[in-house]
Amino acid sequence: MKSTNLEPLNNKKGFTLIELLVVISIIGILSTFGMLSLNGAREKAYDAQIKSDIANIRTTMYMCFDDNGGTYTGCVIPARFKPPICSNMASGQYAMFIDDVNGETYITYANLCAQTPFVFCADHTGFSGIVPVPEEGQTKCKAT
Repeated sequence: MKSTNLEPLNNKKGFTLIELLVVISIIGILSTFGMLSLNGAREKAYDAQIKSDIANIRTTMYMCFDDNGGTYTGCVIPARFKPPICSNMASGQYAMFIDDVNGETYITYANLCAQTPFVFCADHTGFSGIVPVPEEGQTKCKAT
């Protein structure tokens, strides 16, 4: 007995051009949303770095205070602490102000990447947190 092929000759398997274009456009849209999410996550990671660095700077300042006989005069931020580029710190350094009169107060801060126009600030009182940019001569992160 002879077998016969009854399927039509034009029944080829594959994708049409329209199907391929639809799939490519869906992939493009999904990748766009993925990149937007990635940028937000990157900024949050930079903010976490800023907070960690400032916590370490605060510890360094406490040790310097003890080593200098109860004054912050002469204390500096170690060179290894650099804020991320997105922080837009003009000097490329964390900002720090030490009270010139008696050296008993300091304030250090950096611009946040994901929460502009706020800064993460730490001072001699032990406070650290997100606050508006300190004014010149301010000796505490939060205005009292």
